[in-house]
Amino acid sequence: MLDLLTVISYNAVINFAVLVVATIAWVRNPHQKEIVFWALASWFMVIGAIGTSLTEYVPYNIMGYIGGLIYVARTSLMRLGFKEFYGQPYRLRHGFHVAVLTCMGMVLAGLLEDPTPVRISLVYLGSAVNLALGTLDLWRAKPGERLPSARLAAVVYGAYALSTLLITPLPVLYPVHFEGRIPVSDWMTYTSMLLLIFNLLSFLMAMVLKLERGGEIQRQLAERDNLTGLANRRMFLHQAAKLAERQGTAIAVLDLDHFKRVNDTYGHKGGDDALQQFAERTSALLPPDAIFGRLGGEEFGICLPNRDSATALATIEAARLAITSEDICSGDNRFRLSFSCGMVVTDGTARSLDAWMAEADIGLYEAKNQGRNRVVFQHAAISDANPETVPGPKTGSAESHRPVLLSA
Repeated sequence: MLDLLTVISYNAVINFAVLVVATIAWVRNPHQKEIVFWALASWFMVIGAIGTSLTEYVPYNIMGYIGGLIYVARTSLMRLGFKEFYGQPYRLRHGFHVAVLTCMGMVLAGLLEDPTPVRISLVYLGSAVNLALGTLDLWRAKPGERLPSARLAAVVYGAYALSTLLITPLPVLYPVHFEGRIPVSDWMTYTSMLLLIFNLLSFLMAMVLKLERGGEIQRQLAERDNLTGLANRRMFLHQAAKLAERQGTAIAVLDLDHFKRVNDTYGHKGGDDALQQFAERTSALLPPDAIFGRLGGEEFGICLPNRDSATALATIEAARLAITSEDICSGDNRFRLSFSCGMVVTDGTARSLDAWMAEADIGLYEAKNQGRNRVVFQHAAISDANPETVPGPKTGSAESHRPVLLSA
């Protein structure tokens, strides 16, 4: 049967292996703070385990203080690592509030006739609190980011917290006995093994989340436009091609009117701000099932599944009116944008996405020829037919269809 010191020694060896991996990751990525926190947590775990295993040579009441506080601080570092990973706000000192309170409790426990059981319980309680707070941080995660193992990590960490909390009363109910300076406890032997498994799982989940974040970044680079965050041309065409096979899918191609004038007047910073704000506002105006992507430059694509021509026209026209009525802000400058749009609705015939996009392009050119700032519906497969036009506001001259450029 394993004794407690043997289990603690095994813990130190296994955690040392974790320490080596975490330290290598730290050396290779010194500017990634979450790895720094996790590496420090592994160091604290090993130091605490080594300290606790030295009770044969150092009085347990001394090593109990040091090892226990190091253990609580280790869970604080793990939590700070997850906060940094998800970009959640934190202050370094806030991570050690629980450790400080635990230390104060251990000092006050000295007033008791036998303070050791209470002090051990406080170590478990402080760790459980930190682990519970870390679980909440993991569950909140990063808004808008979907990592496949994020919820699983929160569940594992929550189970770790719950197990530690359930162990908290055991030192009081079943006090640790000492044979000389060596602690003896059956329940601590088995619970130490259980917590070791959870500790390994927590570090493993941290590494899995890092790998998934790296994969997500690569996917974003492959599928998203860097400036606007919209689907890039490749991704938009891939998604739209599937919907184009169905009947009743609206495909719209739109182009920002006189965009070169924006760049010439306000510089490329103004142009970038205009593209970003246009993308953000239009995304908010479109229905949840819409596919919205940047095809290149100032050209964008919109795909609306399960829409007839009237509904699709109304959706795009509402977006056009909203965009033309709100200023673009770039530093101290204010100006407005408008766009021209050509649109077609699939009728279920066997045609490629390129053919449907070509029809929408015809509508786009017609919108530009008619003075811009309008939506033109192009009848499918009848490119020479008269298109239906939803014009922009007229004030008696073609200039009214150009963007209104306002100085600050």
